[in-house]
Amino acid sequence: MQTRSEVVADVVSCQLGQVFECRLLITPNVDHVITLHENPDYRSACEYAWKLTVDGFPVAKFLKLTGVDIPERVTGADLFPEIMQALYPQKHRPCFLVATEHTRSHLEAWLEQRGFEQSCFIVKVPPFGFERNEEFSDQLLADLGRVRATHLFMGVGAPKSEIWSYRNRARLANVCVLCFGAGIEFFSGNLVRAPEWMQKYGLEWIWRLCSEPRRLAKRYLVNSWKFFYYAAREFVRQKKGVPE
Repeated sequence: MQTRSEVVADVVSCQLGQVFECRLLITPNVDHVITLHENPDYRSACEYAWKLTVDGFPVAKFLKLTGVDIPERVTGADLFPEIMQALYPQKHRPCFLVATEHTRSHLEAWLEQRGFEQSCFIVKVPPFGFERNEEFSDQLLADLGRVRATHLFMGVGAPKSEIWSYRNRARLANVCVLCFGAGIEFFSGNLVRAPEWMQKYGLEWIWRLCSEPRRLAKRYLVNSWKFFYYAAREFVRQKKGVPE
């Protein structure tokens, strides 16, 4: 595990002219952990990942309980703006898949103000079900090659972002793929993040639930309880020394 500043430094070290395999960064929260146990494709993506940071407050607490050393909790919402500030036109070609037109417009304007020419970045709002749309995927991958993309920021939700990136990893050589979800929407101002005191005490989920009740009620009030089952099962397994 790394600190946020260490992760940022590694991410922005991916620059034009470098040759490397696709580097996938995932920021797991409670929902991700549940998906990890229930979706084999997502599990494969996590096993392949270049970096995993601990986003969710309960995930961080559980890992510390089991003796895993975590220097700090590194959320996508904190990580994304720091990475954006560290990108430069001379070194980087950032591309984005985002959930809303508001965020697309905001990012395009922000990048142009930072000196990025329009021919050196891509910001797209993909169609619903893009992860199953071969035509869209082929065109996107061709566009990434055309601009010589160094980074692809995925802000269109899990697990489809991670699974799509993993399945297309061979065609994403020399690209650092970062799956952030709502972190990009916070950056654009399309969503408002919880106050710092709520973030500090792991109550950000309440703020998100109140902000988007129809979309998030099932995730937070129903599905999230599965995390405690999987966490307890893993804790018992470790205590008994049973291999995975």
